[in-house]
Amino acid sequence: MGLYTAAGTLAKVISFAALPFFVNVLSEGDIGILNIFNSSIVFLTPIISMGVLYTISVDFFKLPKEDYARVFSTGFLIPIVFSLLLVPVFYIFREPLLRTFHFQYQFVWLIPLCLFLNFCYEAYIILLRMNNKARQFAFMSLLKITVEITLAIILVVFVYQNWYSRALSYVISAALIAILFFFFAIKNGFLVRKFDKKLLKEELSFGLSGLLLQTAVFFIGTSDKFFVMAYFGKDQAGFYSIAAVFASVLFIISSSLMQYLQPILYKKFAEKQGWQNVKGLYKKYMLAMLGTAMLLIAFTWFAYRFILKSSYWEYIHYFYVLCASGFIWSVSNLFLQYIIFHKRKKVIVWFSVMSILLALLVNFSMVHYFSMTALCFGQVITNVLVLGASLYYSWKLKFFG
Repeated sequence: MGLYTAAGTLAKVISFAALPFFVNVLSEGDIGILNIFNSSIVFLTPIISMGVLYTISVDFFKLPKEDYARVFSTGFLIPIVFSLLLVPVFYIFREPLLRTFHFQYQFVWLIPLCLFLNFCYEAYIILLRMNNKARQFAFMSLLKITVEITLAIILVVFVYQNWYSRALSYVISAALIAILFFFFAIKNGFLVRKFDKKLLKEELSFGLSGLLLQTAVFFIGTSDKFFVMAYFGKDQAGFYSIAAVFASVLFIISSSLMQYLQPILYKKFAEKQGWQNVKGLYKKYMLAMLGTAMLLIAFTWFAYRFILKSSYWEYIHYFYVLCASGFIWSVSNLFLQYIIFHKRKKVIVWFSVMSILLALLVNFSMVHYFSMTALCFGQVITNVLVLGASLYYSWKLKFFG
């Protein structure tokens, strides 16, 4: 557990250590463009993966290795095809996207490539986690962020002093990890030449619900940044995105803890164990997240006051509200694991549709009728309601007995 948590935390520490450099060297507009670049990847990941990442996590404990390898290899075709299809789609709609979201022309090829490479990284991490290769997991996590940040600084200083250098560093570091992923998957028999058309059809069927769920996660946690860019411009998006970056530490810590907890929880769920058997883990997780939130608030105040440009200090209140929202989401994410494990399509669809509509309604109302501060509070409202929904559906699936 220490290795999983420390790796995720240290990766974020490395990223944060470089944050003052990018904030002080790049313009607020460049920060805003990078925010849209990163948010686009988060938004489109569920579209190109179609729930495959959920399947390769859940089925690891359900299937023999040979059957699992066939599932893994068949599912891998989906992100390849969808990533390629995005290129002409982006090219056709490049002008409207530029006018509305400052969508750069380079995004036409950058984002599809990054989406596929990011899928490879996520699949690699899942395989390492499920095989309990904690040390290799930690090494790969730290290798990716170290190469990415080092290249970004070099490119910003010596090549392009704008957002493009940061984006290129992401591509190159992800490509390195993707190469290592293919070596690992082939060596350990996870990538094979056996493709099952029936299995592919079933995967696409479940993938629609998985797509909806991942899209819902995007709308809950990331869609607000698109509303900021569309209504307030790239400079204000830069201020908002920095607050969101600091608040996202809670998400990083939550994800790191889940790297350790998910295999344990899935194994217990496979053994028909419910709330009475896992409530101790749930309580410890929530206490860990609460302690992290308190430390993060103190650290962020110091960073805004003494490290970042003085222009950012005026907007620190965005962070405080987004931090509260992030804590609530981290709790919701834990209870979602039971729903995901059972792959109940109807439950996942209802939960996802409700979350998407709720996030859209709240975000639109806040930016259209109020302000960016109101939008921050809107994230809290959304996540409170999403937590209520995740508890309700967990109860419907008899998680609490």
